[in-house]
Amino acid sequence: MSWRAMTPDEACDLMDFWDAEPWPLTRDQVQQRAVEWFGWTVEVDDGVSYLMNTVSGFTIPDVSTIGSRGDLSYIALRVADTIRDVTRESRSFLGDAFALVVREGESRWGAPALSDREETQAAVWDTASGAQISFTLAPKGLRAMFKTPQGVRLDRKVDHW
Repeated sequence: MSWRAMTPDEACDLMDFWDAEPWPLTRDQVQQRAVEWFGWTVEVDDGVSYLMNTVSGFTIPDVSTIGSRGDLSYIALRVADTIRDVTRESRSFLGDAFALVVREGESRWGAPALSDREETQAAVWDTASGAQISFTLAPKGLRAMFKTPQGVRLDRKVDHW
């Protein structure tokens, strides 16, 4: 079986791109930027637009764009193919991809906060813009999340309730 993954540079470049954007942005603005800059596509289903990373050729191309009161809170996307049958080879593939993207992230943003729960590992960086970048490894996939400054503030507000 042959799986695909973004290069560490590509994954971290995406996060750097979103971190440099003039937040706050709406979901529509984010989708338009992704189409213009990355060549991704927007698909409409029942009047709702969905962002798709059709460039990387992953088995599942959707990109989550979740907002709060008009402003986008986070962007979550796959950094590698979704694994259907977990094997020793697939774990090795995803583990290596995670290690390489974390190493590249460390070279750009410094040491991450690391967590390891059950079968999931994560590396998280707080950025100077007030945003947060994370990469999460699970048995069936490797995901990246860019939490906007608004999303970080919202999470902190909710955590304090």
